[in-house]
Amino acid sequence: MWMIDIRHWLDETQSGPAVPQLRLKVKKLGEIIIYATSAATGIPVDPPPRCWRRPQRKQCKGILEIDFDPATNQIHWECPVCLDEGVITGWEGLIWDMREKPSCMN
Repeated sequence: MWMIDIRHWLDETQSGPAVPQLRLKVKKLGEIIIYATSAATGIPVDPPPRCWRRPQRKQCKGILEIDFDPATNQIHWECPVCLDEGVITGWEGLIWDMREKPSCMN
């Protein structure tokens, strides 16, 4: 199981990968965060993201099952086909967080 604090994978702007090798992983984790936080706030969402794993060098056909736990702010995903799974933390306030942002005071 992956245990990911996404901030450890991000650059200093907190909006992109820290190194080019993390580009695809950060993109997929962003999709999971967008899906989980949108669904949690009642924003209509597309179907969940597809699994990105490539077991035996073939694209997994799974659709991720994504759960958001508001008590811990953890997002859990699991692929029912290849059984890849993980937990994302540290996503609060990032560009992928679709929860209502506090309005700026002038």
